[in-house]
Amino acid sequence: MDPREEIRNRIDFKSVVERYVPLKPAGKGRWKGLCPFHNEKTPSFHVDEHKGMFYCFGCKAGGDVFKFIQLIEGVDFREALEKLAQEAGVELPERGRARRPSKDLIEVNRLALAYFREHLEGPVLAYLQGRGLADETIERFALGYAPKRWDGLVNYLKRHDVPLQLALAAGVLAEREGRVYDRLRGRVVFPIRDPMGRVVAFTGRALEEDDAPKYLNTPESDVFQKNRLLFGYPEARKSIRERKRAVVVEGLFDVLALVQMGWSETVAVLGSALSLEQARLLERAEAEKLYLAFDADEAGRKATLAGLDVGVARRFLTYAVLLPEGRDPGDLLVQPEGKAAFARALDEALPEVEYRFLAAAEDVDLRTPEGKRTVLERLLPRLTDAEPFDPVAEALKAVIVDRLGLDPRALEDLIQSQRRRKRPVVERAQIEALGGGEGDRLLLLELDVIAQLLAVEPSQLADWVRYVEDHTWPPEGSFLAEFLRACEEEGYRPRRILDRFAGRGEGGRLFERLMLAGSDHPAEHKELLDKSLARLREAYLRKKRARLAAELKQNPERALELLGEIQEIDHAIEAERRLYRAGNGGG
Repeated sequence: MDPREEIRNRIDFKSVVERYVPLKPAGKGRWKGLCPFHNEKTPSFHVDEHKGMFYCFGCKAGGDVFKFIQLIEGVDFREALEKLAQEAGVELPERGRARRPSKDLIEVNRLALAYFREHLEGPVLAYLQGRGLADETIERFALGYAPKRWDGLVNYLKRHDVPLQLALAAGVLAEREGRVYDRLRGRVVFPIRDPMGRVVAFTGRALEEDDAPKYLNTPESDVFQKNRLLFGYPEARKSIRERKRAVVVEGLFDVLALVQMGWSETVAVLGSALSLEQARLLERAEAEKLYLAFDADEAGRKATLAGLDVGVARRFLTYAVLLPEGRDPGDLLVQPEGKAAFARALDEALPEVEYRFLAAAEDVDLRTPEGKRTVLERLLPRLTDAEPFDPVAEALKAVIVDRLGLDPRALEDLIQSQRRRKRPVVERAQIEALGGGEGDRLLLLELDVIAQLLAVEPSQLADWVRYVEDHTWPPEGSFLAEFLRACEEEGYRPRRILDRFAGRGEGGRLFERLMLAGSDHPAEHKELLDKSLARLREAYLRKKRARLAAELKQNPERALELLGEIQEIDHAIEAERRLYRAGNGGG
């Protein structure tokens, strides 16, 4: 048996999803919840445990258990396969000497780290110690140094038989005008690890003021997307789980300083603000509270507000840690009262409501009507996007009423009017109306028929495929014709058939239709399929009619022949429309 099929048979798909997403019943064998792949307030993420598929009507993410693990864990297909195979107790066949590219990149990074670690000595080590870092901290985070040479790492990797193209792909080397050189030369190096602890990237910190930029990252690659990872996460995960909270900072030195002072639950963003993907990592570590300790400058304030939004989306209790102007957590390590100062800042951290109001009112005069209006306009998005019974939103309303002197009913009316202006949730009728031109509409009709086929019991699929073949005529080259061939070639096994289309655009749209298709009653299922076939046949006829009409313009000498064919098609179209109306109970 195909290992993928064996894994699917042994794995409880719904249980896998529920490790990451709370699900609620949404019909027989169907479940729904808030999508883990984008920010939403109304559940649009659906799981069909019988079909072994998921689909989000909001962000269009969809697929099977392997695709789910790929997206949620940020791994490639092979890694998802290996993870699920281990869980299911399925032995995968050996792959010989062939190794996937991601494994090669990680091996390059492992060798590069060994080189950087080897050169952390003398003045550079003294520099780190001068910033207050203990040897234990330096060792724990495996800091290193890239000597200020153009070819030190180049030669080291050559001695270890690493192809330069592979090292360029990993980003530890760079190339300019045909010359390959060490990217991070002359910098203290911080290894960036994925959740499994593998080194996937590096950040280099310049030691000399005229070496710009101050921080230099290796570029994103097949194994590194900075918005999906947090610096210090593998080291912090155990403490986060035990303490049920995470301290989130901006800088890598901030992590080292706070961990050394005792806050081992500290992680750093690898961009300007906390992303949803990074918040998901903290959620997986079972954090319930987030303490955002960003720098006390304008960029830090913006990052804090963005982090609050992410905290809301992932249902964390989120707090803003206020630091002295122009200071960051890393500065506190070398101050005599630094540890006590940060402990006090944590204790006095502002809850989301208080920080949002202070940020909104920072540069306005609340004694004036204009100032009050400005604050209200800045806070309204948080209230209009809130879910029912959101305790933070309710607390924010109370603060607005109290400090701006508003009537509670007037505020509620304003919130409701703003909500009514927002675009409504996409329902089935709107989904069915998606698509651009005639070709797109034809594909959607074909996908409807295919979804009806895949909604039947697998043992009955061959019979239903023959029924479709007897009642329609898909043109060669159409998606339906390709699908019908795939059914026969894959032995009418639905999951094998879906695997054929999983990586294509049509595959994603097919998952969407599958979540809308089918009936538990055979008679109803046949009725739905007949309606879909009638609409599809009409679309095929209209496409043929358009082709004949274009041909008529090009060849007027064939007018009599072509007009006769067009007339026959018009009669056939009307017959299909009558059939469809009859199926809908129309006259």
